[in-house]
Amino acid sequence: MKDNNGIDTMNINKVTIENIKGISHFELNQPLLPNRPNILVAPNGFGKSSLATAFLSLSRGKINLKPEDFYMEESANAPTVKLEISNGDVLLADSSLNTILNVFSVFVVNNQLIPNATAQHFGKVIVSKASLDIKPTEIIDKIPVKVPFSYNISNIKREFGPNHKVLMNIKSIYANTAIVHQIEDGVNMHIFDLKPYNKAINQVINFINGIPAIKNTSEIKNIIRNKKLFDIGIPEYVTICTNIRSVMNYTDDIDAFLSGWQYIRIRQNMKCLYAKAIAYGDYLIGKTEIDLTLDNINPVKQRFRIRTTEHKGKLIIDWPKANQVSNGERDIMVFIAKLLECEYKSKNNCVLIIDEFFDYLDDANLVAFQYFVSTLIDKFKKQKKLIFPILLTHLDPNYLKHFCFNDKRMNVCYLKKTNAKISNEMIKIIQKREDPLIKNELDTYYFHYNPNCSTINITTKFSSLGLNKDWGTPAAFKKKVDRQLRAYCLQPNDKFDPLAVCISVRIRIEELVYNNLNICDQSEFISTHSTIDKLLLAQNKGVFIPETYFLLGIIYNHPLHNANEDMSRPLGMKLDNPIIRNMIYELWK
Repeated sequence: MKDNNGIDTMNINKVTIENIKGISHFELNQPLLPNRPNILVAPNGFGKSSLATAFLSLSRGKINLKPEDFYMEESANAPTVKLEISNGDVLLADSSLNTILNVFSVFVVNNQLIPNATAQHFGKVIVSKASLDIKPTEIIDKIPVKVPFSYNISNIKREFGPNHKVLMNIKSIYANTAIVHQIEDGVNMHIFDLKPYNKAINQVINFINGIPAIKNTSEIKNIIRNKKLFDIGIPEYVTICTNIRSVMNYTDDIDAFLSGWQYIRIRQNMKCLYAKAIAYGDYLIGKTEIDLTLDNINPVKQRFRIRTTEHKGKLIIDWPKANQVSNGERDIMVFIAKLLECEYKSKNNCVLIIDEFFDYLDDANLVAFQYFVSTLIDKFKKQKKLIFPILLTHLDPNYLKHFCFNDKRMNVCYLKKTNAKISNEMIKIIQKREDPLIKNELDTYYFHYNPNCSTINITTKFSSLGLNKDWGTPAAFKKKVDRQLRAYCLQPNDKFDPLAVCISVRIRIEELVYNNLNICDQSEFISTHSTIDKLLLAQNKGVFIPETYFLLGIIYNHPLHNANEDMSRPLGMKLDNPIIRNMIYELWK
């Protein structure tokens, strides 16, 4: 299966994990989509970190768990991770095999703090000092052998022959392997090792060297030009010359042709070292880009210079002590460095797990976080590879939509099942709340407390708008939402409408405050529009407002202005919290 850009694509249709950390058996049946942020949402304590541990344990050939990461810390509980792919493949990892890493590179971004203890000796007294360090980030696990390109204009001139004066110096080509890749793009370079190809090219070189050496460069080029020597029937050579002409800005076909000869000869002379020189050149470019990125994102550059260092054949980043930078500064720097590790280590398609790493970033760093994830996705797409960024969070994904990730890009999966389900009738009434025909009645009698609601009947208006006519009186509507509230509080295993619960909670809070007001202030309270403004008004009138009333506004306000079926799960997840449930229950006790 290919996407719109012609790239082979696939989904991870199902993830199954057994006997790892807090997970006995876990199944995710909602597909994970490539090259899109996959947001896996679950409350604290559900097992998101156990899921991250499962992927972190995937080593070459098997699952490799620490003793404390077996389920119930019992090594007899055999761990498994299974991925079912949309192409029909089933990838499995257990204690004796791992076929997942045959298809995917796997990276996990999680807390990088490590404890460290040092001992100081004061005579016979030993004092231990504990600290938290940031684990060094290993960007490249094997630095290529240092092999430079062996281009020397004097040597190549001697190899060319007596008329070497016509050669241009192409040393600048080898200063950047990006140029080398551009020259070789789409060309099978191995054909130039075959005798027929070498013979055709060498006939031209021999003709040039047969021109009397007393001729100057311009005269030699004129002779070559008049002979029209370059039609040698090798399309690959023409491509090489065209690419060189482009990158070197040559205006003369002769310069391009002879530079092509130089390029091929250097490649042939270096033999297997040429590929090593390209690998080392790529490494140097990557190292420079990484250091530039680190410098750009470093919020403490006035105090610390953060750069890559080579250590025992690896390229790593050493960080300042954890107590020398703020948590937010540390988190965003280490996170971006881990993305760089993913970018430079991935040799094939990739699964990237981000374990609640971004949940506590401020708004600016949250934007930066989403920018770098989106940029990494775009880099994989450009290389025609797939990446599955899997973000584990307890945050409402609607919060992320306010930043870079848009609705079309995000694939949201709720891990915890909920009994919450917003009814279609409830969605309709919220969507119609701005309709001029019923706006005033809804705002006054339906969505806020009003002691006179029993005098209102707008059944005809409800019928004309396709709303539930049984709710044509505010009293009937209130019975509906209060009934859902009772089911939520007293029968937690039954289904309930979370939007109805929100409305019931809001009306109850306003009713309690209204009843504590002086009679002379109650009319002003009713005529005040939003709940928060009503609470502040009552507070200014001397009424004690429990903090719970304000806190619950975080839950009941947003969905009453933007209701849709997709709100059921995030709203239900909030209401499933036992503390929230108790806070709401206390309103009626």
